[in-house]
Amino acid sequence: MSTESKRPQLNSAELHQLKWLLGTLLALLSAWAVPFMDIDAWPALLLITVATPLVLRWPFLAARVPAWVHWLVFPLLLALALTDYALQRDLVPAIVRLTLLLLLYRMVIPRRRRDDMQLIVLGLFLVVVAGVLSVSIVFALQILVFTGCALLFLLLITLTDPARPEARAREWTRAGWLPLARRVREVANWRVLNLGAGLFLGLVAASTALFLVLPRFDLESALFFDQLMKGRSRTGFSEEVKLTDVTSIQQDTAIAFTVDVSDSAQVPGDLYWRMLVLDSYANGGFKLSSGLNNTLISGPERTTRFAGTASLPRGAPVWTIYFEPGVSRYLPLPGNFYQIIFAEPQDIAGNPALRVVKLPRPPVKMFAYRVDRLDLGPTIPAPGGDGTKQPPGVNGLTPAYKDLHRLGADEARLKEIVQPLEPRDDDVSGFARRACHWLAERHAYGTEVTLPEAPDAAHDPIVHWLEGTQPGHCEFFAGAFVLLSREAGYAARLVVGFKGGTWNPHSESLVVRNSNAHAWAEIFDGNKMAWLRVDPTPGANSLGDPAGVLRGEAALQNMTDHTFSARFDSLRVFWYRHIVSFDQGAQRDLSRSAIGLLTNFKQFFGNKIQQAAAWFREAWRPGRLALLAGMGILAGALLLGGRSLRLAWLAWRGPAQVRREAGRWLQRLSGRMGRGNGAAAALRSELERLRYGPVAGWPDPGRTFGRARRAGRSVSE
Repeated sequence: MSTESKRPQLNSAELHQLKWLLGTLLALLSAWAVPFMDIDAWPALLLITVATPLVLRWPFLAARVPAWVHWLVFPLLLALALTDYALQRDLVPAIVRLTLLLLLYRMVIPRRRRDDMQLIVLGLFLVVVAGVLSVSIVFALQILVFTGCALLFLLLITLTDPARPEARAREWTRAGWLPLARRVREVANWRVLNLGAGLFLGLVAASTALFLVLPRFDLESALFFDQLMKGRSRTGFSEEVKLTDVTSIQQDTAIAFTVDVSDSAQVPGDLYWRMLVLDSYANGGFKLSSGLNNTLISGPERTTRFAGTASLPRGAPVWTIYFEPGVSRYLPLPGNFYQIIFAEPQDIAGNPALRVVKLPRPPVKMFAYRVDRLDLGPTIPAPGGDGTKQPPGVNGLTPAYKDLHRLGADEARLKEIVQPLEPRDDDVSGFARRACHWLAERHAYGTEVTLPEAPDAAHDPIVHWLEGTQPGHCEFFAGAFVLLSREAGYAARLVVGFKGGTWNPHSESLVVRNSNAHAWAEIFDGNKMAWLRVDPTPGANSLGDPAGVLRGEAALQNMTDHTFSARFDSLRVFWYRHIVSFDQGAQRDLSRSAIGLLTNFKQFFGNKIQQAAAWFREAWRPGRLALLAGMGILAGALLLGGRSLRLAWLAWRGPAQVRREAGRWLQRLSGRMGRGNGAAAALRSELERLRYGPVAGWPDPGRTFGRARRAGRSVSE
C-alpha cells in the first residue's frame, strides 16, 4: 500500500473566494475596453473602477443588501437606458452604458453560477463591440488577457459547488487575501500551470493561423455596430470655423493620421494636408457658402474609387493614409491626385476640382485609403474656365467672392489698408507676396491672442486686428489675407487642414498629429487658371516657392522624431499594415510567399537527397570505407561512453553542485518515498548518500537523478 501523500488542494470556501476575485477583475478588465470605442461612458466606468477595490476590501457588504433592492435594480436600469436613448438618440452608446451598469451590479452582488455566466457574457459583449469599433494594438493585448482570464474563470465556475452565494460568502469574506495568496502558492502545480499556458499559447497560434487562412469578409458590416453610431468630430474641422478653432486643435498632441509613403525622396519639407475649403465669411468665422456646399452633396456615391483631376505617370507617388477615428469627416489630401482607392465600398461625396472629399460622418474606427499618383505642387488647376479669367462657376454660376462677406462700415477701413499694396490684375503673385510681407511686418505669430475691445459690436474682429499690431495665430493671418485679396479684386478662400508632420525612422512613415492643425489661404490666378496656395503665417514659405523647399533625405532629417514614443508609434503602423489592412490581396500575397518558400525548401532538400544518392552510387573507394568506419567507431564510443561522459560532466560541475541537486530532489520528493516501498527506499538512500555521504562512496549521480526524475513524473496528482 502506497504511503505517498496527496498534493494539498483548495477547499470550497477558498475556491469561492478566488472565483470572486477573478470575476471582479474580469469585470474591470472588460469595462476598460469601452475607452477604445470613443463612447462617452466615463461615469459608469468610474463607478466600476472605484467599486472594484471596495468590493475586494469589504466583500461581506454585498451580502447585506436588502432583497427589495435587487427587485428594483432592473426596472431602474431599464428606465435609465430608455431615458439615455431618448435624450441622445444614439443606440450603441446607450446599450454600452446599460451593459456597464449591469456589469457593475453583477460585480458587487453575491453571485450564483448563472450570475457568473452573465458576467462573462456582458464582458464578452463589450469586448466584441470594442473589437469591431477599434483597431488599437493595445486593445489586441487586452483581449488576449481577457480571454485567458475568462477561461480560468470558467474553470473555477466548474470547480465550485452551486450552493447559495450568501452562505458561501459567510465562510470566506473575513478570511483576507494574503492567506489566500499563500494557499494558492502552496497548492500551485507548476506542471499543470505550464500545460495550461502552453494550451493557451497554442490556442493563440491556432487563432492566428485561422486569421491568415480564412476568407476575408467585412466583420463590422456584418455586425453593423459602426452604422448605428453617430460619428463625432473631435477636431472642429467642420463646415464652419471660428477664429480660435484651429488653435484649440493645436493643443492636442494625439495622432490624426499616419502615412505610408511610396517614395521618401518625394516628401517635401512643407507638406500641406488640405481638408476643407471655406469661402463665406461673417463676424470672425468662415464657412461653406451654399453654392460651394452644393458641389459636395451631389451624391453620395457608394464606391471604392474616387477620381481626381491630376493625370500623372505611374511613377508618381502613391501614399496610404491611416486616418484615426473622430478626426473629421473630411479626408486629408496632400496634393492633386489621380484617384483615391478604398479597401471597402464607401459612401463618398466630394468635388475633385476643389480637391475636397468627405464621408457621411467622421469614422468611428481607423479608416485607411490610398491616394494614387500625387502631385505635391502648391497650385490647384481650375479647369473649365469661362474665358474671363474668373474662377470656374459653381453649378453653372460664377460666384462673386467679394459678395461672400459683409463688413458694413469696415469696408472703407479695409479699402484704406489695401491701397498701399498696389493690386494689379496681372500680378496676383506679386500682390500675395506684398500682402504677406505687410502682415508679417505688423503682426507677430502667437497662439494666445487677446484682442482689444472693439468700438462697437458691429466692428469686424479681423479688420480690427488689421488696424492694430497685436500678434495673431494662423486663422487671423489666413482670414486677413482672404479679406485683403477680395477687397483688392481677387477671388480668395480659406483652407483648413494640417501642415507638416514628423518622420518615424522605425516604421519609415509620416505621423501627423492634431497639433499640426493649420489654416492658410488660396488665391485665384486668372492668367494660370489655377488656385495658388498662400500661407501668410510668419515664417512660412508664403507662395510655396520650390527653390526654398527641401525634399527627400534633407527634408526628412528636419522632420525625424527621435523620441521613445516613435518606437511605440511604429508598432501602431505595423499593426495597421499587417493586421488591420490584411485583406484578400494581402492574403493572396502571403499564400504566394508561403508556396514559394515551400517550393524552395522542397528544391533544397530534393537536391540534398539527390546528392546523397549519387554519393552512395559511386564506387566504394578505400577513403570512403575508412570514413564510414570512423563514423561507426565514433557512434559506438558515444553510446558506450555515455556513463563516463556524465561522470565527467558532474565532476566538472563539482561535488557541491551534485550535493545541492540531491538536496533539491529530497525536498521535492519528501513524503513520497516511503520506507515500506523498496524501490522508493532505495532511491531515497542513494539521494541521501549523494547529499551527505563522502564522494568516494557515491552511486552514479546521473543514474540516480534520472530515477528521481522518473519518480517525480509517476507521482499521482
